[in-house]
Amino acid sequence: MGHGSDSATPTVPPEHVERLKRILHELLGGHNQLLVLIQQIREAVRKADLQEIVSLCKQENTLADRLAELEKERLVMVGTLTELLAPTAQVPLTLGRIAEAVGQPASHALSELGEKLRSIVAEARQASSVLRAASESLGRHMGGLMQTVQGAISRANVYSRRGRIAGDTHSQLGVDLTS
Repeated sequence: MGHGSDSATPTVPPEHVERLKRILHELLGGHNQLLVLIQQIREAVRKADLQEIVSLCKQENTLADRLAELEKERLVMVGTLTELLAPTAQVPLTLGRIAEAVGQPASHALSELGEKLRSIVAEARQASSVLRAASESLGRHMGGLMQTVQGAISRANVYSRRGRIAGDTHSQLGVDLTS
């Protein structure tokens, strides 16, 4: 069929749309992995498995770095598409506006990817905030336990101005080794 001078030539090169779809796919996969890691960290915290927590947090940091790089790529591609589709725009176009402008079938794919990505990002954000709250609560609980233990072995069970049990931090416990 005809090569070249088709009157319905898209204003956006197809490779740009494909690149944006690839970036969105990778972001979606990465956020799914992040959600799994958050659930694994939550389980490790529940089990108080410090080695597992450290290992999973390292994996989470590596993944977060990769997601940040993908997000930069996405922003560059959105900027490029904005320049092509709306050169006078003051702000980058939304994914919805880009999807409308590129036409079918890419429009449907971009819209679907965008919706899935928004959903998984919201889910990961919620799971992360729950994990953070649980970790903070556990930290406070452990601090209280340590304060109670310190109070139990402390000579003077009095409270300091900060509301903590004060006393000699070096307990004067002794064992008679001569008798």
